[in-house]
Amino acid sequence: MSLTSDRLDSLGNDLLIRCASYLDIDGLVYLGRTCARFGLSQPGHRRSLVDEVSHQRFRQSVTDEERKCLTKYDDESDIGLYRALESLRKPLCFDELVGHTFGPQEHPATVRVHDQIGVYFTATGRNMMRGNGWSTAISGHVMRGGRHFAEFTITSGDENFVNLGVIRPVSYGIVLKANRGRIVTPMSVSSSYKPAVAGGLRSQRTVKWGDSNVHCCGYYCHGGPCGWTDWDNEKGSSDWQGQEGLRGNGTIGLLLDLDEGTLSVFKDGRRLGVMK
Repeated sequence: MSLTSDRLDSLGNDLLIRCASYLDIDGLVYLGRTCARFGLSQPGHRRSLVDEVSHQRFRQSVTDEERKCLTKYDDESDIGLYRALESLRKPLCFDELVGHTFGPQEHPATVRVHDQIGVYFTATGRNMMRGNGWSTAISGHVMRGGRHFAEFTITSGDENFVNLGVIRPVSYGIVLKANRGRIVTPMSVSSSYKPAVAGGLRSQRTVKWGDSNVHCCGYYCHGGPCGWTDWDNEKGSSDWQGQEGLRGNGTIGLLLDLDEGTLSVFKDGRRLGVMK
């Protein structure tokens, strides 16, 4: 049985909202795209019906801690904010693998680099170097506010040539594919080294990045220094109070506090200090 647009129009908004509330986030998105009655706001109403369903679900279920992490963008719809909430609640995984040294990915939260395995619980980026150059694994989860903790479990040999850190929301693989050549870590590119790759990364900047010039920042397991770059003319590697490296097996945790603008490091469950 199908409903014509005339019959839909005869039904009240409350009933239609109740019907749509049985859909998950993907179903709401599809409904809004395929049916104007649900996807477009009606005269005299601020929100479309799918946005109203999303607004109600967000308001009823979001916790205070989640709300701090999800500041609404000026141009963001209610369904977009609700999708962000759903994403925040899911286990993180590696969404983008770039490089030639990865083995088969047995689990979306695990990467293998030849003889080295890294298990990724909740994190934002990982770079690994072997003879064939750097390989990079990136999570697609975007952090916009609040506090976010990420922990990596690393199983390897005696030395760990691994960067763990945060990166702007960019399509790194697309940039590298457009500029063919040796795979490089996003921590190293600049206007003087691999300028085409650096320019491709900077070109993805939006107003949501804010005013900070730190676009990629990480902890280097080999000795523990902090590295950062603006993908242009500024980058650095510095020691910090509490710094320790990681040799062999162990865990490294990163706590990103976007309200305070800090990145703290934990080693095997022990807090080392504020790195950046």
